[in-house]
Amino acid sequence: MEHVTRKVQVTGGSTFIISLPPEWVKRNNINKGSEVSITDQGTELLVEPANNEESEVTKKITLPASYTGKPLQRLLTSMYISGFDTLLVVSKDKMTPEMRDDIKRFAKVVMGIEVIEETSKSIVLQNVLNANTFSLEKAIRRMSLNVSTMIEDTIKAIHDEDDDLIENIVLRDDEVDRYQWYIYREVKIRCRDERSNIYILVLSRILERIADHAVNICQAIKHKKGIKGREKMIDNLTYSNDVYKKAMETFYSRNFNEIDGIINRKAEITQRKYELLSELSYDSVLSSIAEEISRIGLYGTDIAELAMDLILSDREEFSI
Repeated sequence: MEHVTRKVQVTGGSTFIISLPPEWVKRNNINKGSEVSITDQGTELLVEPANNEESEVTKKITLPASYTGKPLQRLLTSMYISGFDTLLVVSKDKMTPEMRDDIKRFAKVVMGIEVIEETSKSIVLQNVLNANTFSLEKAIRRMSLNVSTMIEDTIKAIHDEDDDLIENIVLRDDEVDRYQWYIYREVKIRCRDERSNIYILVLSRILERIADHAVNICQAIKHKKGIKGREKMIDNLTYSNDVYKKAMETFYSRNFNEIDGIINRKAEITQRKYELLSELSYDSVLSSIAEEISRIGLYGTDIAELAMDLILSDREEFSI
């Protein structure tokens, strides 16, 4: 993005004017008599062509037929985050069944992408989700709700020693990832429109990590019955979950008065971890659970700190 400066001039005694950069004028087909849209963003003005209808973004990737598995999934995810309306995936040779399956699996994992056309050497993906009807605020709320139910069900799975529920929780991690990738993409697209979007992006990353910790706990207790220290595990995870939920409430409500109380729980979270480690007798496998549980609580305090950053981000004056 090129940065330019212009001197403000006055005409007619009360009208302030600046000239537009000629490169921008040419790139956006601005002529004499053209209209531009000006949006007041406090200390900034956003200038756009008045008829600023975004053109469809079409992208294409060409790959060897052997490019499958995790590398292909990671590449497609990056393309998704970069933003496209239509993506043409072309194989240099006849597309293998493995590549075709991987592309279709990707389309099912991410939000709003469908396969609309296939040939022997290509697949066309299209974004059918209207982002205007699914806001970032709605996405982050649904993501946090999924994380909450994962933690609550993990507590239940520990209490009931329920391996079926454990399997279900692990599978739900994919849904959390779907929301994170969607938020990454939309923040990239809308980064100039709303400053708070960057805080939603950071929050989505924290939520994704909390979900991972819930999955790690489930995998550690899977097929283990009669775990020593089980009640203390449940107590600690319930405490960490409470920190997380209260932190999310402050992020949504922008309630500054609640933040210090949440952040100050860090010491208690750490103390609880060492007490649980003592009950587990530092068992090499189960001891990892104590760390996972504490990380959920500490990420909750991170969310509270992020809420503080958001609250103060646009304040010129603030008093407590």
